[in-house]
Amino acid sequence: MIGEIVSERYRVIEYLGGGMSSVYLAEDIILDREVVVKLIKVDHHNREKSVARFQREVESTIQLSHPNIVSVLDVDETDMYHLLVTEVIHGPTLKQFIEDNHPVPVAEVLRICGMLLRGIRHAHGAGIIHRDIKPQNILMDEKGQVKITDFGIAKALSDTRMTETNQVMGSVQYISPEQAKGNQTDERTDIYSFGIVLFELLAGRLPFEGETPVSVALKHISEPFPDILEFRDVPEALVRIIGKCTEKDPHNRYRQADEILNDIAAFNSGTVSEPHPRPKPPISPHGEGKKNRKLWLIPLLAMLLLLPTLFYFLVMDQSSILPDMTGMPIEDAGQILEENDLEMGETIEEYDPEMSTGSIIRTVPRAGGKVDKGTPIDIMVSRGEAPYEMEDFVGEYYEDIKSDLDALGFSSVEVEKIPDTSKPETVLSQSIGAGMEVTPEEHELVLEVSSGMEMPALTGLYLEDMQADIEAMAFSSFEVEEVYDSSEPGTIVEQSIESGVLVDPSSDNLKLTVSKGLEMIEVEDYRGEQLEEAEAALIEAGFEVDIIQEAHSADFEEGQVMGQSPHYGEFTKGSTIDIIKSLGPESKDEKQFAKEILIPYDDEDQDADSKEERPARTVEIYIDDKDNDIDDVFDTLEIDSDHEYTINMIIEEDETGHYRIDVDGETIKEDKVPYK
Repeated sequence: MIGEIVSERYRVIEYLGGGMSSVYLAEDIILDREVVVKLIKVDHHNREKSVARFQREVESTIQLSHPNIVSVLDVDETDMYHLLVTEVIHGPTLKQFIEDNHPVPVAEVLRICGMLLRGIRHAHGAGIIHRDIKPQNILMDEKGQVKITDFGIAKALSDTRMTETNQVMGSVQYISPEQAKGNQTDERTDIYSFGIVLFELLAGRLPFEGETPVSVALKHISEPFPDILEFRDVPEALVRIIGKCTEKDPHNRYRQADEILNDIAAFNSGTVSEPHPRPKPPISPHGEGKKNRKLWLIPLLAMLLLLPTLFYFLVMDQSSILPDMTGMPIEDAGQILEENDLEMGETIEEYDPEMSTGSIIRTVPRAGGKVDKGTPIDIMVSRGEAPYEMEDFVGEYYEDIKSDLDALGFSSVEVEKIPDTSKPETVLSQSIGAGMEVTPEEHELVLEVSSGMEMPALTGLYLEDMQADIEAMAFSSFEVEEVYDSSEPGTIVEQSIESGVLVDPSSDNLKLTVSKGLEMIEVEDYRGEQLEEAEAALIEAGFEVDIIQEAHSADFEEGQVMGQSPHYGEFTKGSTIDIIKSLGPESKDEKQFAKEILIPYDDEDQDADSKEERPARTVEIYIDDKDNDIDDVFDTLEIDSDHEYTINMIIEEDETGHYRIDVDGETIKEDKVPYK
């Protein structure tokens, strides 16, 4: 790739790194300036939509113009890549700055965050969300100014391709809970990621770590955000700002960057008194040393060096003109340098398709300039044409890349079909790893390609035992429906795809029906209720009812439920409830009792000749038998002489009758009559 011209304009100079794109330092041959070129592989399976989406998302970022956002200069595409051109920033990433300067003073943290938030605010105002805010995407120039790069790239990539783990593009250490869940994102997604950057600036570490990206993403979703005070003593106001930025629920976060800037300003106005230290001098991508910023030394040094320098140039001119050795064999360089009183410096090999192997490409310093005698001269030597950098074909469809492989000219390309959960013809592995530099005609290439897979028999197995294997198959969708069934709970009772059928998990859907066991129903106690009502309610609830006995009861009326088994607890649907029906109180044998009683008048005027002259006396009869209660008056009469009265009672078996006679309120006669 080094030396190639892409988009008919940008000559690639140096590889700077990679991630979600391959990044190169390049020369704009039209405007004669350095630029950064980012190459992002095109999704060949949906090329037209891929290009359209990428252009739509990224071209809008060209309109962003802010001192804290890296300027996007150009957008283009080739047959293989999306191409993004940005300005060059000579300086470290914020990630490198944190590593080199921890602990970063609080005042410097706030200075950096202010610039970062203003850049985010500008982009949000233009309707652009970053979705991948992280220190690796934040650059610091030589003046310590913060510049955010890759605005719009995360969204463009999430629309055009997926990563190898089928997750939307983004850095899992800084991902918001809604991103991790695959939910809709908005400005608050960037606010969450900013909160993590603020945490890292203060703590010098990330809030969540894990062995796998999935474990880290799950922590963002479910685990409480760590307390910054466990790692560094910072003002409470910053603790609150971090907490509000990193709320799990987006509705509880800051809505806009301005709200955070206001809180930081309020904090600064009352508490921050320490100075604003500048970041350490950065290292340029060309390997230049750190610039001395102690400008106050320059006048002093100038005075100290002025006289010796004038003496050197006026009296003892010991310089030489560096000859042009371009194209010469490196073996001849030593003699030429010796003839010009110069020393051999470092020999650096570079790929150059225009120079034969071992030929000199250029020198540092450049040829034709005046240099001091004895100066070491660094020489760039050609390694010839650059070898092919092996592409990553894993995940591609073999038919889509076959013509490209043929054009590369490998000595042989062997395809091995392997049963796999991937879509048939998907490349699973390649014998030459991505990024390796090879000469294709000297190497054989072996590709393992998916032949698809047969759906296994799952019915009768426990879902828990098969869960990991099923998820590893990576079906387009996987659904589990639980039903009540006579099988053991957790048993798979039905599968939507029959075993033995050839499937493409990436596009096929799998639904499993799993037993919840027999349905359990709460039993109500119907004792004392009418049998017909109780029986209907139990049947409606899903139980069987069995009238196992009918019996007399003194406590339950006829037709009521006097016994139920079971009468409480949960039981499986269809269970039988045994019922005992009451026949009411049991009838007893009874006897009739009759007794003549003389009720005496017992008055001193009883012998009076005229009854009209005697005062009447009130008689009250009380009876306690089968049909009467002793507390109730059975009969009342008025007498003016002795009176005979017949007591009639019905006495039940094992019971005792009772009668009482009161005259004018005084008991004159009382007796109990047993059944026998």
